Amino acid sequence: MNRMKPSLSSISMLLLALLIFLSQTQVTYSLFNKYRVHIINGLTNETLTAHCKSKDDDLGVHELAVDQEFSWEFRINFFDRTLYFCNLAWKGGHKTFDAFLVDEKALLNSCSSSDCMWRARDDGVYLFNYPHKQYRLKYQWEK
Repeated sequence: MNRMKPSLSSISMLLLALLIFLSQTQVTYSLFNKYRVHIINGLTNETLTAHCKSKDDDLGVHELAVDQEFSWEFRINFFDRTLYFCNLAWKGGHKTFDAFLVDEKALLNSCSSSDCMWRARDDGVYLFNYPHKQYRLKYQWEK
C-alpha cells in the first residue's frame, strides 16, 4: 500500500498559515510567557478582602493589610480563554471585576508583557497603566 507523505512545501504552507493566524491574535507574544497579577491594598487604614479565581482555580480568600500584596503567576491557556476574576471588599464597598482576560485588548494594553497590577484605593479599584506609568481608576466601589 502506497501512503502519501506530506511534501515539504505542504508542511511549509501549513506552518506559514499557523504563523499568520497567530500573528493576528492578541496573545502571540505571550503564549509561553508567565503572567503575574498583583492585588495591592492601597486603602488608607482598612483591611482589604480579596478573593480571586478562574474557572479551574480558586486562589482562596486573602485578608490584606494596608500596603500588603497578593499575587499569582500563570501561563495563558492556548486552547481556552484565560480569565481570572476577583472580588475585592472592605467596609466602604465591594467590586467584582476581571483581573486578567486574554481577550480584553484594553486590559492587556495597560498591563506589561508579564504583569497586571491592581490597587484598591478609598475611591475605587485602579489598574497600573504601564505605557503611561501611572495608576488609572477602572472601577468605583459598589455599596
